[in-house]
Amino acid sequence: MLKSKYLIAAVAFLGAAYAAPASAQSFSCMNAEEMSAAEQRICASRHLQALDERLDHWYRRALVRARYFDQTEEVRSAQRAWLASRNACAGRFWCLRRHYVTRIYQLKTYVEHV
Repeated sequence: MLKSKYLIAAVAFLGAAYAAPASAQSFSCMNAEEMSAAEQRICASRHLQALDERLDHWYRRALVRARYFDQTEEVRSAQRAWLASRNACAGRFWCLRRHYVTRIYQLKTYVEHV
């Protein structure tokens, strides 16, 4: 009886995992008409989605680190400026890639060295 409860729970969990959207980037790709050209390009590229996910990871870690040094607003402000710069790339893959790689490096450096 107990064994069957675990089996049912495992099947339900796996079913929910397969039903969930495959998107892992930091924003939803569900409404393409409401997205910027940069976001549409990111949604169309697995490579850019992976970079966006990595950037989101480092940005969240930077925010945690920034709280210790009362620098949260500075980190958020820099991120808003970066987003505006990223969006200026429109749908150009290499421009977007360069922006992501540079920002990930900046955030990682901040987290590891501040």
